[in-house]
Amino acid sequence: MEKRKEMRIRKRMLSSLENKPAIVVDMSQNGIKISMSRPPQSQTVDIRLQIGGKVISLKGDIRWISRMVSNQASNNIGIAIREAPPEYYEMLTISD
Repeated sequence: MEKRKEMRIRKRMLSSLENKPAIVVDMSQNGIKISMSRPPQSQTVDIRLQIGGKVISLKGDIRWISRMVSNQASNNIGIAIREAPPEYYEMLTISD
């Protein structure tokens, strides 16, 4: 069952969460799902995305963490976006 009000955009891209490597799984106007090996310790996080050769910074709050067990242990992390620059929202409209 879909919990988000906005449409999710499935787009894999390299990112960093609290200066540690991460991969974006999907994103929307108000949230982003990221996968990484170890979740951050803090509830409030800084996210960096590389979009079109430019790095943008987002601020968010962790809402949930789901541990995935496979060949390499990873964690899916759901983050509510608190602050994002206009480039983030522009990228979402271009991807539609």
